[in-house]
Amino acid sequence: MNKINVIIIEDELLATKRLQRLVANIECLKLLGSYQYLINAKEILASGGVNLMILNIQAQGSETLRFIKSLSNPPFIIIVTHQREFAADGFELEVIDYILKPSLTQERFEKAINKIGNFIILQKNKQLDQIIKFKDGHKSLFINSGHIFYIKALGDYVQIITKHENHTVSTTLKDLEKTLNEKGFVRIHRSHIVNVNQIKAVDAIQVSLKNNLKLDIGLKYRNNLYSIMGL
Repeated sequence: MNKINVIIIEDELLATKRLQRLVANIECLKLLGSYQYLINAKEILASGGVNLMILNIQAQGSETLRFIKSLSNPPFIIIVTHQREFAADGFELEVIDYILKPSLTQERFEKAINKIGNFIILQKNKQLDQIIKFKDGHKSLFINSGHIFYIKALGDYVQIITKHENHTVSTTLKDLEKTLNEKGFVRIHRSHIVNVNQIKAVDAIQVSLKNNLKLDIGLKYRNNLYSIMGL
């Protein structure tokens, strides 16, 4: 596992030192800083460099929860507290773990960190599932399916139109069609295969994509498209 950058937010000195020891005992964790109050950590959280926040639910518990909810891109969160009553709220906010202080041991803490490791692995596997391989002669092109708007025929070639750039590959829509159907794409015309997730609107003759491009719908493909889109 890569290094996980950690901050601690805890208003009790002895509890802070204990958390620092627990963090130091796990090789994959790197402590960036310890803070007495949430407000002191706002700047480092805004930097985007924090992967894990370990915090105590402080005096006004509801304010702590509101602070977590206000984060636009929150890191992983482990709550370590004496206050049992906010557990349901914490899990609703998708904190990675909620540990009551009497139960806080090195073993219990490592169990919480392992949850983060498992989540990271799942996310990486999910990202790999989204990668489509396009064969082009003796080389292979790997593109994240979520970046593709559509693919159009160019004779014995196809052009892959993505959010960032276009790619021309030596293959045909017919050869790609079956594989792409399983990846969330649909053929709407003899010249076009479209990423279903990029469709913004469908009318009788055209599909509008999220990049505002409009593509014609071929009569042969209309019923299948309508079925997939629930029309």
